[in-house]
Amino acid sequence: MLLTNVWYIAEASENVTDKPVKVTMLGREFVLFRDGAGKAVCLSNTCCHRGASLAQGKCQPDGTVSCPFHGWRYDASGRCTLIPSAADPGAGIPANARVDSYPTQERHGYI
Repeated sequence: MLLTNVWYIAEASENVTDKPVKVTMLGREFVLFRDGAGKAVCLSNTCCHRGASLAQGKCQPDGTVSCPFHGWRYDASGRCTLIPSAADPGAGIPANARVDSYPTQERHGYI
């Protein structure tokens, strides 16, 4: 039996570097990446725009992960911070343009 309110090992720390990593836990897909400060981040793996896998996207220099389809960027809180195709890419982003974010801890070589 799996419990949703306990900690699980998602991945070895050494495997989360400069590329997003897809992880399946509890029957759900997540993406792991590192933010601008090097902290491990865990988000839902599905872009809220067109449902693409964020794990197939790219880690950006600003500490976000971008979607491989249209480049929407998500920060550690799951909030969309950039929509490249918008008239003003960084402004007017809807509040509901976000994905679920999950707390992480890094200990003993694991996230």
